[in-house]
Amino acid sequence: MRASEVACFVRQGADGTIRPHFRQEEFLHDTVPSNGDRRRGRSERCGRQGWDGNRLYPELRGAIVMRYPGDAGAKAMTQATPTRQIITALLTLLALAALFSLRIVGLYSHQALAVVLLLGLVWAIASRSWLAWKRRLQLELLREPGRRDHRSQLLQAVGRASFWAMAGVACVTVFPRSAEMTPLIAAVIVISVLRVAASFVAPRRTNPGPTLVMVAGALVLAFDLGRAFGGGGFRDGAADVVQIAPPFEGDWLVLQGGPSPLQNHHLSAYNQRFALDLVRLDDGRIFTDGTGNASVYSWEQPLVSPVDGIVVIAEDRMEDAEGANFVTDPADAAGNVVVIELETGLFVVLAHLRHGTLQVNEGDRVRKGDPLALVGNSGNTTMAHLHLQVQTHRDLWDPDNRSVPFVFEGGDRVLARNDRGVGTTR
Repeated sequence: MRASEVACFVRQGADGTIRPHFRQEEFLHDTVPSNGDRRRGRSERCGRQGWDGNRLYPELRGAIVMRYPGDAGAKAMTQATPTRQIITALLTLLALAALFSLRIVGLYSHQALAVVLLLGLVWAIASRSWLAWKRRLQLELLREPGRRDHRSQLLQAVGRASFWAMAGVACVTVFPRSAEMTPLIAAVIVISVLRVAASFVAPRRTNPGPTLVMVAGALVLAFDLGRAFGGGGFRDGAADVVQIAPPFEGDWLVLQGGPSPLQNHHLSAYNQRFALDLVRLDDGRIFTDGTGNASVYSWEQPLVSPVDGIVVIAEDRMEDAEGANFVTDPADAAGNVVVIELETGLFVVLAHLRHGTLQVNEGDRVRKGDPLALVGNSGNTTMAHLHLQVQTHRDLWDPDNRSVPFVFEGGDRVLARNDRGVGTTR
């Protein structure tokens, strides 16, 4: 049977003030010992004599010793104070609320999750190092996880680890699948494993509040991952799925698209649910050795009409930005854009086109494969890419406008993040 002692003894401060000081000791007995046996039980591992001749810790001489059978003493010393529990739980709640609020503004992405994982690992290393220096680290949870009096700490460790594991899986799932990203994906995996392992190196004081908040966060991540793997409302056999030809040549990667906010920042906009952001790949790579807009292979890639129809919008009034560009007016978000009306009454939108490269005018009738423009970096962008969607109304920002799912001819499903679209050579 494991027993604990909480010792209260006095210390005299530099100013002469006498203050009580508490200390917990644990020892192992088959039965609850008497006071004399208790002292002798500790004398086997203590180096100096106490006031009664038994060998005790020197600082406990003249102390008042209270004994708790079983793990009662451990609970008395390992529970954090209520005020600290509340503050820590609130801080954890605020941190996760900040992360998940990014869903609303379309910034809930692999970058945000990678930052959370990295900060989590840094905090784990710093806090565990400080606790080890203060001798407040509980390593017995790793050595004897099945021990009965460790059950509460083990459950809390599993709860915290579940959040870090889900964050790691989510980050790796949505990280762009290109050749230059492979080392970063490996780094995320290593950071995630270390952070999960750190959850089981627990402090002696426990606090269930943050654990409950992190379990809730793990459930949110699990729900988002479930939508990513399950397809959500993106069903390939639906009657309203439109078939169009790829408007490009070569191999292109979907950077934004899919039914989960982890995959698709367009979900935060009422009119872009099924939109895709695509970038050109060359030998599996997104980036070139160039600078500025020329640092990505997408820059100035030729685009052709993906459908037969009539050009109803052909705007070419915005200069291309160098790098990321954020606009305040929604009317400028698409940048230079071409909108083509189909015979069915739907509209195809190609946005963020290169200024000065449009080869069509409003009212022109186009057929599949007719040249339209070059990929640019106009409007609301982070880098040169193609924004492609099919919608119900001519004006992108019509309050009644909605995007509809589409597939490329020859494809067998609606594309989502990290899928590839391959155009044919014309």
